[in-house]
Amino acid sequence: MQSTLATLTRLPNYPRLSLAVLLVGLSTSVAGPYIPLFASTQAHMAPLPLGIFMTLLAMSGVLISLLLGRWSDRLPNRKPMVLLAVGAAATGFLLLCVTRSYVPLLLIVCVFLGTGAASFPQLFALAKSQLQGADPQASEHGITTLRSVFSLAWVVGPGLGALLVGNERYNTLFLTTATLYAATALMVLWARTPPAVSHSSSAKPLPVSGPQIALWKIVTSFVLYGTSLSMGALALPLYVTHVLHGTTGQVGFLLGLCALLEIPIMLSFVFLPRRFSTHSLIVFAFALLALYFVMLWAAPGMVVLAIAQLLRAIVIAIAASLGMTYFQSLMPGRIGAATTLFANTTSIGSMLAGVVSGGFAQAFGYRSVFLVCGVFTLLAWGLLYSAGRRATRAQQG
Repeated sequence: MQSTLATLTRLPNYPRLSLAVLLVGLSTSVAGPYIPLFASTQAHMAPLPLGIFMTLLAMSGVLISLLLGRWSDRLPNRKPMVLLAVGAAATGFLLLCVTRSYVPLLLIVCVFLGTGAASFPQLFALAKSQLQGADPQASEHGITTLRSVFSLAWVVGPGLGALLVGNERYNTLFLTTATLYAATALMVLWARTPPAVSHSSSAKPLPVSGPQIALWKIVTSFVLYGTSLSMGALALPLYVTHVLHGTTGQVGFLLGLCALLEIPIMLSFVFLPRRFSTHSLIVFAFALLALYFVMLWAAPGMVVLAIAQLLRAIVIAIAASLGMTYFQSLMPGRIGAATTLFANTTSIGSMLAGVVSGGFAQAFGYRSVFLVCGVFTLLAWGLLYSAGRRATRAQQG
């Protein structure tokens, strides 16, 4: 373990990149959960305008991230794209301090926060490009560890955000978030740009990236995964409080427990030898997620829900830490586009989750949402498993 840590700390700019990822994680987790509450209580948005507001925020983030991802792959240095994204986010949160009007708020979230949504994929694309000169295994371990740092930020970020908001002190929350984004920009500026390393001859994409294999199967499977995970996250608090008659404190316990368990599981991919391929592990994770939703559907109380969080933590640890390198391997030479595509599968899933989960919950109850999530997850598993089998046949043929 010590030798692995020593190797990681010797990677180019790794300590600075780790701090930048931590700051971005804190920025998103401190303010993100409270934007809907801000829109409802401070801007006095009714449910429909609030829904439009949040949908446009998500859509703008997806579209702008895709555009910046394509542009970044054409640049010799990815720093400008990262600085653009975090600078736009900082500006957007500063502007949220000075207006409560609906139309200006729509413009702020669509232009500035939408651009800021690209900070996560662009920062990880920068990290991947800066680690390319290192040993391939060390590079993959570096990205996995950075992803665990991002998860660590989400363990403490929402609680910190709650303290900052206090008695509706949203300006304090937004100013703090803008400061965190500004600090991220300083870390990125501080990181030295290593000499360009060509990998055109040594790049070994995963089998599923061959010309005869449809990439859409993998992308669709991750969108379905993101949809089911988001639907479950939306339904779980209401399921605990309305169906099982639990408390909001118990909801917070479940969410915090899952986030806490993710970190050692992610780090195990760094410090322990891996015997299975990335593709096989993600296929296993999708199957495990289906089992998780069955447990939620059948759960008689909090004990089963708490045990189920271990399954969810394993799934998220695998899909979040290995999914990014998986997409980057599928699209060699296009790190920015690949990282953005991976991040956007989750964003698109979140956009779909609200409508689907709300519709089923209203028609059939909150428990039914978990069955739908299980079906979506099985479809995701089938598509990903099929892509792997097709790749194997292509190799043998």
